[in-house]
Amino acid sequence: MEVLNEIARALPASDKPIIKQIYNQEGQKMLAIGLKKGVVFPEHLAPSKAKLMVIQGEVDYNTETESFRFQSFDTYDIPMNVKHSVVGFSNSIFLVLFGKPEAKN
Repeated sequence: MEVLNEIARALPASDKPIIKQIYNQEGQKMLAIGLKKGVVFPEHLAPSKAKLMVIQGEVDYNTETESFRFQSFDTYDIPMNVKHSVVGFSNSIFLVLFGKPEAKN
């Protein structure tokens, strides 16, 4: 996938997250995100059901009460409405798949 190669090439020189949209149709989307070691993807909320999939490297996924380290090929179901951040423990690339946003009653 060319997008992942682009991120891998840009990663060593980037001091901020590299974010590329891979897919966006019918309310579902996929992002590829690259984090150089030590770079933080700032705290935020998942707007819908989401899954994190690490392609390369290791990342630390942090909430206010927990921290998890994920490495290549690990997956994690990101809970909705839980503030979290992601930090590159090493140079890393991961995908985030978002489901359709929940309908509000």
